[in-house]
Amino acid sequence: MTMSKELADATPDNDLMDDGSHLYSQAWASSLTSLTEVLRHNAADIVKRFYDGLIRLPKSKHTLAALSEHELQHLKTQQIQNLYALASPDLTAVDHRTMALRVGRIHAIVGLEWEDLIRSRGILSAAIHDTLDTTLHGKALAVLGRRLTQDLAWQTEAYQRLQTSRQDVLLRVTRLAWEVESYTDLIGRVVQILGEHDEVAGCSVGRPDAQGVFRFESVSGKTMERYLAGFENSPERPISNGDLPQGQGPVGRAWRSGNVERSTNFATDPLMAPWKVLALRESFRSSVAIPLRQPGHPPKAILSLYSAFPGGYSAADQMAFIMPLQTLLGLAIARIENQEGRTHAVPYATRQHWAALLRSDALEMHYQPLLDLKTGQVTKVEALARLRDGDRVLTPGEFFPALSSDDFLDLYVRGLAQVLSQRNGWLQVGVELEVSVNLPSSALGDNRYFEATRQALKEYVCRPDMLTLEILETDALPSGMDVSGELAKFKLLGINLAEDDLGSGHSSLNRLRELPFDWIKIDRSIVSVAGQDASNVLRFVYQLTRLGRSLGKSVVVEGIEDAGMLEAIVILGADVAQGYAIARPMPAQQLTTWMHNQPHVPRSLEARSALGKLATLLIWEERLHLICEDPRAFGRLFDIVTTPATIDVAAPAVPAPLDSACQVCPFSRFFSETESILPKGLSDPTAQRALIAAAVNHGPDSVAYRSARQRLVTAIMSEAVEH
Repeated sequence: MTMSKELADATPDNDLMDDGSHLYSQAWASSLTSLTEVLRHNAADIVKRFYDGLIRLPKSKHTLAALSEHELQHLKTQQIQNLYALASPDLTAVDHRTMALRVGRIHAIVGLEWEDLIRSRGILSAAIHDTLDTTLHGKALAVLGRRLTQDLAWQTEAYQRLQTSRQDVLLRVTRLAWEVESYTDLIGRVVQILGEHDEVAGCSVGRPDAQGVFRFESVSGKTMERYLAGFENSPERPISNGDLPQGQGPVGRAWRSGNVERSTNFATDPLMAPWKVLALRESFRSSVAIPLRQPGHPPKAILSLYSAFPGGYSAADQMAFIMPLQTLLGLAIARIENQEGRTHAVPYATRQHWAALLRSDALEMHYQPLLDLKTGQVTKVEALARLRDGDRVLTPGEFFPALSSDDFLDLYVRGLAQVLSQRNGWLQVGVELEVSVNLPSSALGDNRYFEATRQALKEYVCRPDMLTLEILETDALPSGMDVSGELAKFKLLGINLAEDDLGSGHSSLNRLRELPFDWIKIDRSIVSVAGQDASNVLRFVYQLTRLGRSLGKSVVVEGIEDAGMLEAIVILGADVAQGYAIARPMPAQQLTTWMHNQPHVPRSLEARSALGKLATLLIWEERLHLICEDPRAFGRLFDIVTTPATIDVAAPAVPAPLDSACQVCPFSRFFSETESILPKGLSDPTAQRALIAAAVNHGPDSVAYRSARQRLVTAIMSEAVEH
């Protein structure tokens, strides 16, 4: 006979066959009081039988086996108290529901499978049946049985609540994974979302630094901050990605294996020895480490979830929650790194410290002059953020990767105010300069940036045309947004717009053509000739310059680090130069002194340096191509090149040296420019003659011409090395 049937048979009336409203009636007080007295003598035996049955369930056995003896005894004591409460004549429906929801929540978080929860009720009923006299206490046991059924229903409700919360978290993380634009924002917001989830006592995201020490970069809540501080302040505790004991916890194993790793109980897990005391002090009992990666790729970071209970998020429902998290966040990091590049690990405490410095007087704007190549004067400076941290001055490359979107807004607001205030200070000493400030692409669509710009212009009484906002070409512009319309809002204020770092990232011809930029800035990576063919570098700069000018935009070339490159971009027709050859970024107080000692700008288009000669060669070649495409012009050039100056043009054509006699023809400038690019000291202009002969006889796209050109370029660069 089953327990439920025995209890039903023991019930003398149908008072318990309603909706359960009488389960807490005083009508059962006498019977339940008698049952409670019996339970006090037999509860320990009932609970022992109950746990003997639970341990035969495979999943429950795994959970119970992870407990220490002290934890198991505590759990049994709690079970006894719970049994007393269920049988109490003073139990109310409200109190019962509260208790059941609390216990159900714990069971769900520990990872007790719902199926095992159902089975456990049968095991408990059997333990009661085998221990107590069901005939003597039949009515009270019937009430207890109905209360156990109601208890199971309310515990099931707790399971459902937690599952609903998991689904809500996954929806929020899904939106975040597709929308977030930076690694810092991703990890900051994901720990916030997960930290609000009832199942999670704490969470963190981190990765190893260059020394292989694991750094927590974002954490949730004060408890996690204290736990993290314990790691940072002890040389024995930092997690390693190596094979040392500090690398054997879930985080280290997950980083090496790429698999989800867990500790189901910190109190009994020997691999958690380095962190056991610290974790238990903060009431963390178990954890799971989730490697964030794309399938088939190594981890990019580790997401750790900590629990206030043993279990380590090992139940099927919990794994069904963890696996989508792993996929979503792994893909999000890969997408961000594909757009922005991989950043280095910045510890959470450092991130917090820098964010605080950003909002203090530690933020300093430095200024790099922009040289107008037509006038030879500096009329504009670019403002560049610096962060003073004690004796160190941090550059954007160091602290930008650690900033959140809110940090960038504060940086823009505080930086713009500092720049416009400083501009007014320069005006008072007779120095009028335009200023240029970087605007993150995330500002488009965020009206706070627009309002901050409008307010700053008003507050500091700055003419709008004296301000340029630079948008990095390396930033992906927000999708699904009317970018042109957003930029037009800033244009309506009267300010100038510049596309910064052209050629280094996300630019397209449509972006350059359609968006209302006044300036384009050719990226320093394009200009660098280190390890590259200098001629190809200049050709790229020349074509970008021509493209910008043809679209009605002024062209700034960044990264000018020597006089030769400065001379070259003057010849190639750029409007403005910026770089160390002119000046390094400097504090505001140094700028007025520097303005009185500006560098000399080559005003003549006559090439003196090797790079200048190569730039002249590019211009000359462009004219050569135009001539070769015009049959009449090419015929005239062929006659001049192949006819000696002392022979009638109608005579048989033979190659002739180029000398001053040739320069009386309409192509005199063409030939003189050719001579200007020749290395000094070449008594026999063989390289020049071979270049022109190859162009005339074989065409400027021929192998012969390219070979002759390379010999000339080699001669030019060799002369530069010798000098």
